Amino acid sequence: MENVGQSHTRNKEYEKRFSREQLLQNLVKFSEPIIFDVGAHRGESVSFLKRIFPSASIYSFEPDPDSYKELSSFNVARVCYFNLAISDSDGTASFYRNKISHTNSLLKVNLKSKDSISIAKATEVNDTQFFEGFNEEVKVISVRLDSFTYSNSIDHIDLLKIDVQGAECRVLNGAIETLKKTKVIIIEIGFFDYYENQTSFMDIESIIFPLGYRLFSISEISNNPMNGRTDWAEVVYLNQNIIKQ
Repeated sequence: MENVGQSHTRNKEYEKRFSREQLLQNLVKFSEPIIFDVGAHRGESVSFLKRIFPSASIYSFEPDPDSYKELSSFNVARVCYFNLAISDSDGTASFYRNKISHTNSLLKVNLKSKDSISIAKATEVNDTQFFEGFNEEVKVISVRLDSFTYSNSIDHIDLLKIDVQGAECRVLNGAIETLKKTKVIIIEIGFFDYYENQTSFMDIESIIFPLGYRLFSISEISNNPMNGRTDWAEVVYLNQNIIKQ
């Protein structure tokens, strides 16, 4: 509450010392880390991660064929690109493409969303044409992280970044053995009703807490200017079992 405690002062001091980049550098600490980039879109995260860790080996995953084409055109040293959906099963999966490509997901967009500003406006004026650009279904290859790390003899991951538009639990449920050898997870958790299934901290933490992970930081928050709720947060978890080794 206002004027209670010292959070305002502490946050100002925090901002002087830590940027998002500095936070990750302090946690990973290795000059040549192994990074998994799950949900790479068109290379924004590759550029970000390579700026922080120039000598990192990055495994970058993107299921959408158009986004992958642009992603894989990046000629960046020590980055491997995979046109795969990371999920909880090996085989094929339905993937849903939207007019705004970074909202593509293994989950359908909820066209009755109350939290989406654009959907709410289109619903209000009965703009039926607006809704034609959502949920185009394509089939993609899916793989569990456990299968991928096993088949590629990857014995540890320093940083696992997950940005999969509501399908976070699918990624985590397919990665139980991999998570045991991962030090840091940075994951975007969506709380709003934009997709047909919503996610909560409880959903995420029920999977990773038994494996030794604990919340370290909420590094970014997106608040909704229409209704005041928090739409999503980027959250950092540390594997206490690895830190104690």
